[in-house]
Amino acid sequence: MLMQSNDGIPPLIVVIEDEAIVMVGYQMLFESWGYRVVAAPDVEEALQTLRDGHVRPDFILADYRLKEGNTGAEAIQALRSAFGDAIPGVLVTGDTAVDRLRHAAASGLPILHKPVNGRQLHDILQRSLGAAA
Repeated sequence: MLMQSNDGIPPLIVVIEDEAIVMVGYQMLFESWGYRVVAAPDVEEALQTLRDGHVRPDFILADYRLKEGNTGAEAIQALRSAFGDAIPGVLVTGDTAVDRLRHAAASGLPILHKPVNGRQLHDILQRSLGAAA
């Protein structure tokens, strides 16, 4: 069941993923569940799209390792700084290196491991949006 805001508008999911095919896959999945989606390869593009559209994200999904040494945890923090600290977010990683996993876990964000299970992602999304409502 799709969570909706008080005004009946579906929640807005922001996807930050630098692999184009993976980004489009997430976008299609979220849209198939009835959500609005802003998908971008980096936080700068996501911020610009959100500001241009005068919209605020309801949930953020970010790949842990992004281009130029950036991380999804940093991207989520930047979006929270711009739009509100209470926005739920989740990191997705394919990393198996212990130090990287430890660093990702230190962010305090939930972590999903690639390949991402759709049901698991849907459950985290529903719980996060329910808790934020």
